[in-house]
Amino acid sequence: MRVEVGCKAAESCSEDAIRFFGQHLRDMVLQRANLGDLSKVFNRKPDALRIKMGRLGLKVVVNEKQQKSRTTTSALLPSDILSHEEALRVLAGAMKKAAEPGLDKLEIMRLKVLIEAAKSYDSVLKFERWVDIENRLLEMDKKIQELEKAQKV
Repeated sequence: MRVEVGCKAAESCSEDAIRFFGQHLRDMVLQRANLGDLSKVFNRKPDALRIKMGRLGLKVVVNEKQQKSRTTTSALLPSDILSHEEALRVLAGAMKKAAEPGLDKLEIMRLKVLIEAAKSYDSVLKFERWVDIENRLLEMDKKIQELEKAQKV
């Protein structure tokens, strides 16, 4: 859809044409049309439309940074499991990145989740290590008992 007002300068436009342009612009903004689409429909530059929207009392929101696309996670394969040292490297890298100025809210939230996940993962690795040590101790205890029985005989 393309809307032609029929004039470039407001002075040469009739009041009805200006009113139609403003009402149509307001309707499209309320339908959440983006600035690129509005620019194509009205055959105007984005900056000119921002000014017009401001005059019409419409909220002008300017996104400085495009939001990065979000992806879904896939299942982890056993080869993807991190070691204790790798988990600590991820944790250190996330903490270092979080200290940088100028991060947007989404990036900060992502780093926060990464830090918490790395800490939890490291805790699980430590727990598994303790379980492994406990199993070794139980095995050694059995061997000691077997040796004691063999010496008694």
